[in-house]
Amino acid sequence: MDKSMLKYIGKRILISAVTLFIILAVLFLMVKFLPGTPFNDEKLSEGQRAIIMAKYGLDKPIIVQFFTYLKNMLTGDFGISYALYKDLPVSTLVSGAASISFTLGIAAVILGTIIGMILGIVAALHQNHFWDTFATFISVLGVSVPSFVFALLLLIFLGVDLNILPTIYNSEDPIRTSIIPVLALSVSVIANVARFTRTEMIGVLNSDYVQLVKAKGLSRRKLISRHCLRNSLIPVVTIIGPILVNLMTGTMVVEQICGVPGLGKLLINSIRANDYNIILACSFLYSAMYIVMMLIIDISYGIIDPRIRLGKED
Repeated sequence: MDKSMLKYIGKRILISAVTLFIILAVLFLMVKFLPGTPFNDEKLSEGQRAIIMAKYGLDKPIIVQFFTYLKNMLTGDFGISYALYKDLPVSTLVSGAASISFTLGIAAVILGTIIGMILGIVAALHQNHFWDTFATFISVLGVSVPSFVFALLLLIFLGVDLNILPTIYNSEDPIRTSIIPVLALSVSVIANVARFTRTEMIGVLNSDYVQLVKAKGLSRRKLISRHCLRNSLIPVVTIIGPILVNLMTGTMVVEQICGVPGLGKLLINSIRANDYNIILACSFLYSAMYIVMMLIIDISYGIIDPRIRLGKED
């Protein structure tokens, strides 16, 4: 690896680290300015509340609290829950909830990518015909309608009317109870992947080298599998990472509707309870996932195409 590449990677990592630091500082300030405290029990007197605040170090200046939190966070200590799950480690709560959200997100991305690619390929091969119109309609619908609306419709149709799927998530039966949230979350993935695949596939089909291969008499099936499909799907892979992160950050309402004890539900409940440490940990985890994914994609682009690296350096 040459020096320019190392410099490029180092610069990207530094920018990402600074960005995460700024995000954490802003999140910390926002949480501290939330109305109320984690100790809103009416039975507590002002003196008792002050003693509790002093016990957890919440009576110190904000700048001192921030750097104490930052120091502890770098060692993997995200503090304890003040109200929602009193005195339980936040890292344990967040890791358990994140694993559920991540599993749902991965399943929705895999399902959505497969269906979206099939729709996009079929639409490109039948441009301006029924299947193209159908795929376009699905894409517009998936982008326009929020996932939680699909979740509600699926709950009513599959869970209530037909009664073939459970309406509430159950950790003892995670597969069946995850079907509705996964289907609801996969719709936006289907829409984005189908639209992107269709555009790339049409571009490849109309390219000069494909026209040349077609003129040489190569069969349609071999033309598509050997030349069109491979070249059109490479750019699609680059959008899977951001889609996965965006999906995980957009599952909050779906998790609430379907009763999924994931990261989104944990965050919403912690906001209601003013549980500072859980709010910070969940929000920062969302931000860190997005920044890290963008960093990986950015570095990958720099490795694959040096022109991108040189352009950004300039």
